[in-house]
Amino acid sequence: MTLSAWQEDIIRQGELYRVGGSVRDRLLGLDDVVDTDYLVRGIEPAILESILSQHGRVALVGKVFGVYHFTPVGEPACDIAFPRTEVSTGPGHRDFAIQTDWRLPVEADLGRRDFTINAIAERIPGDQRIDPYGGESDLARRRLRMIFPEAFEEDPLRILRGARFAARFNLHMDEITGAAMTHASGLLSTVSAERIQDEFSKTLTQCDAPSDAFDILHQIDGLSAVFPELERCVGVTQNEYHPDDVYWHTLKVCNAAPKSSLLVRWAALLHDLGKVDARQIVRDEAGERVVFYGHEVISARITERVLERLRYPRVFIAKCAHLVAEHMYRYDSEWKPATVRRFMARVGLENLDDLFALREADCRSRDLTEELAALDELRSRVQVELDERSGVHLKDLAVGGEDVMRELGIGPGPAVGEVLQRLFERVLESPQLNEKATLVALMREEFDGRKGAG
Repeated sequence: MTLSAWQEDIIRQGELYRVGGSVRDRLLGLDDVVDTDYLVRGIEPAILESILSQHGRVALVGKVFGVYHFTPVGEPACDIAFPRTEVSTGPGHRDFAIQTDWRLPVEADLGRRDFTINAIAERIPGDQRIDPYGGESDLARRRLRMIFPEAFEEDPLRILRGARFAARFNLHMDEITGAAMTHASGLLSTVSAERIQDEFSKTLTQCDAPSDAFDILHQIDGLSAVFPELERCVGVTQNEYHPDDVYWHTLKVCNAAPKSSLLVRWAALLHDLGKVDARQIVRDEAGERVVFYGHEVISARITERVLERLRYPRVFIAKCAHLVAEHMYRYDSEWKPATVRRFMARVGLENLDDLFALREADCRSRDLTEELAALDELRSRVQVELDERSGVHLKDLAVGGEDVMRELGIGPGPAVGEVLQRLFERVLESPQLNEKATLVALMREEFDGRKGAG
């Protein structure tokens, strides 16, 4: 592997190592592995800073951490650190007592890490491996193993990381690690919301089957501490259309959602959580059956509560809750073009692809071929409307509030919005009406009619 100029300069005066996920991922044979974490020892901080500044932009990420964020000219950014040891000390496990020393051995730094698979270093050049805890062997055995007994008590977030690694790399936990995670699972309630958010986001976008991670948390009694809304779905039976309970149905839909979209995966994970509250048993001439009337409304409220607790951005929360609230739409081939346009207007053009991805995941989780065909049909009909540039947004009207006030001689107020909404309804029914002269005539006609009726 060709060395960069900055790497050569460091090697002349000290030692340089690859560490962390890039070493692990390369050993797993993953494609497109990028080295983003390096360890340097044997060079004083002032000398390292001088070397790095000659080859790009460098910033010290907190003096106590001894980590430099480095962007070499023409190369991807990376983090370069000195060996360090650390112990969690603060509430929420956000503060650590850290000892950084450029003279510390590499093994001391590796010993502070969470799992053996992440405690492997490769010296540059030559790729000599430093693997004091048997991480390479664990990778070969697909085994997840902690480095030291207090790992999860020191920082309970490592429990979430462990579940994510197990799911992402198809690993099994050794018995001692599983027991330690279970023992410390109650401490998950002390982890900050922001750190939990970050781990959940990684789980949903890195794992082909996030269900494996969430079910590990359930098995070790940790899910209730970080995601009680999902934990309470365990064992909640459904009806003849759903062979799984709410818990497993939810996880299967999440697995079927696109890994590339955090938004859709969250919507999939949250879309049916309201069924626990909405579940009813109805008795009629056909017998008893289980129903979940209005569960999408309850699920949307739960969505807001969960994502607000995890400190996701407001726009993200609103979009996700909207998808959840709309996921129960009922399409019929008999829909008229105007009905399709009203559906598009209600959902919003910017949300259609995400809603369709959510519906597709729901269908694929149960192999519903007929519903998938109906979804394809609706997609095609929506595309026809888009190709014909049908107005499906109030802002697409050929007139605006200023036109309404000028033509009708009224001032600002709710009446202006009411006029625009009525015109919008007419345009949804007949898009050809969306011309300024036509809409002005329609608003005058209606306004004069109302005055006459008054």
